[in-house]
Amino acid sequence: MSLVVTGIQKNFKQRDVLNGVDLIVDKKEIHALVGVSGSGKSTLLRIIAGLETADTGTVTWDGEPLLGTPPHKRRITMLSQSPLLFPHLSVGENVTLATQNRSREQAEAWLDRVRLPGRYDDDIHELSGGEQQRVSFARALAAEPRLILLDEPFTNLDPDLKYELQRLIRDLVQQLELTALLVTHDREEAMLVADRVTLLEDGLVLATGTPGELYETEPAFGDFIELSGSSYPATMMEVTEEAGEPVVLVRQLNRFGNQLGEYRLATGTYIILPRDEAFQVGETYYLRKKKGVV
Repeated sequence: MSLVVTGIQKNFKQRDVLNGVDLIVDKKEIHALVGVSGSGKSTLLRIIAGLETADTGTVTWDGEPLLGTPPHKRRITMLSQSPLLFPHLSVGENVTLATQNRSREQAEAWLDRVRLPGRYDDDIHELSGGEQQRVSFARALAAEPRLILLDEPFTNLDPDLKYELQRLIRDLVQQLELTALLVTHDREEAMLVADRVTLLEDGLVLATGTPGELYETEPAFGDFIELSGSSYPATMMEVTEEAGEPVVLVRQLNRFGNQLGEYRLATGTYIILPRDEAFQVGETYYLRKKKGVV
């Protein structure tokens, strides 16, 4: 057991934002906190980080109280929607600030890990939005946190960059055996990234479980169809590295329109759905339910 949140309440201007929230985030897991705007999820993240105070309740790490501890002593870093980089510093200098010894060598190593090799001396304005977010992630990792908080860091990215960064962050958090708490309103994102998920509504916890468990038990989380065999209009294709061709999964980029996009993945069996959204969690494929789609 690592992060334990108990009975957190928070009121803003006579409005209850959090109503006695209990949450446990185990070590080395990616835990997603899912809810619509105004459900209190970002407020809870800020309380854990020390950027906001709770009216009542406790937050502990391995039994050590965090409330009252200054933010810089909590060994918690946060990745937000905006990169929040210093524009007068180079890419690498932004990362160097977080390293233990202000080390260029360490900063370059972290930039390599987030797939930005050789970019230490570049100016921030030379980077795309996705690259800036990767610099922010490198800086968060360089601080050697025990917990990393992800406050909807993929929101402002186009779909291709969003998917790429989701995979990068998930893979690095797992490789480095970190603990992460992701805030998102996107249930598909939670299914793709998280080991466990907590549903939050109106400042209250509705349910906690693995994505598979919530898919089975929670109507608010389960508006996906599990794909199997030829029950749905899907084409299966097997592509191997030896074939010399990339595997392509066609997904709908705009959920309110018909814009299509492609994601290039490595190897394996994937589903081609020209008119629906489909995505993979482990060995299972899911299709978002849509009315009137053939």
